Amino acid sequence: MADKDIFRDVQRSLDGSSVTSMLTGEDFTDNISETESDILDARTYLGLQQLTRAKKRIRRAEHRLGTLEEDVLQLRRNIAMVHRILAHKNISLDEAELILHKLRDASYEAEKGKVDEAAIEVEELLESLIGGNSSTLNPFLFRHFWMGVRTVWPAGGEAGYLLVRIINDGPIPLPMLRMAPPLPDGWTSNPSSVDLPIIGPGGNVPIRFEIRPEGRTDEIPLSRKLAITTAYEMRSGEITVTVQAQNRSMEPLSDILIQPWLPPGFTAEEIPFIPRLQPDELATLRFPLSIHLGRGGTA
Repeated sequence: MADKDIFRDVQRSLDGSSVTSMLTGEDFTDNISETESDILDARTYLGLQQLTRAKKRIRRAEHRLGTLEEDVLQLRRNIAMVHRILAHKNISLDEAELILHKLRDASYEAEKGKVDEAAIEVEELLESLIGGNSSTLNPFLFRHFWMGVRTVWPAGGEAGYLLVRIINDGPIPLPMLRMAPPLPDGWTSNPSSVDLPIIGPGGNVPIRFEIRPEGRTDEIPLSRKLAITTAYEMRSGEITVTVQAQNRSMEPLSDILIQPWLPPGFTAEEIPFIPRLQPDELATLRFPLSIHLGRGGTA
């Protein structure tokens, strides 16, 4: 096979339709049919008032669908991560052949109805592409660490401070990184970015940015009324966000919609909302982020 044919097949295997083709095999369809059969049986038993049998069929259908959903999401997540690696990595001919073979193996397993085995095949492909060295890859996808973000607005000042702390609670060092603060459009920071050193396991680095809002400074008091601290817990592509909002004013605050910064390539199912916050009350919201899968894994 010519080199260009291999690379073309790799691209075709990784496009959005590849996931669909993996999940339309005969055995996969049979699994869905069995689930539908369980649901029909449950309806029949309900009509005959045989509640125990109906309940068993419903539980079996729920279990099958729940397991299938988890396996499909894991497969799509792994394919999305492969996309992101290849977007920033020059692959050799040998690596292209490896990718093609692994994706074909994954497709074969999925067509047999073994979506969990297909996800494992793609996960092994991820590990081989990384090669034990993820220093040049997106740390939010491939590293374990904790990051906290909060703002402080000194009384009477026209500027505030964005305080960031990164803690490496993973087993390997974090590579050198360049960080720019997440700011609303039009806002400025000093410095505009910082270069972080290598952070060993258990190490932590505090960072401070002076931030200034766009336009009039009389818009700042809202930030003084509502103090927000956001923490991000990264676990190799699985991110949990914890937001703490405290009402520091002397009056209740209502209909608070919080839109935290999201790492590139991630999305949240819903934006945190607080209907009402009493004076000095502290609300804590915790929710997961997921990798933006696009069309079946497209970056």
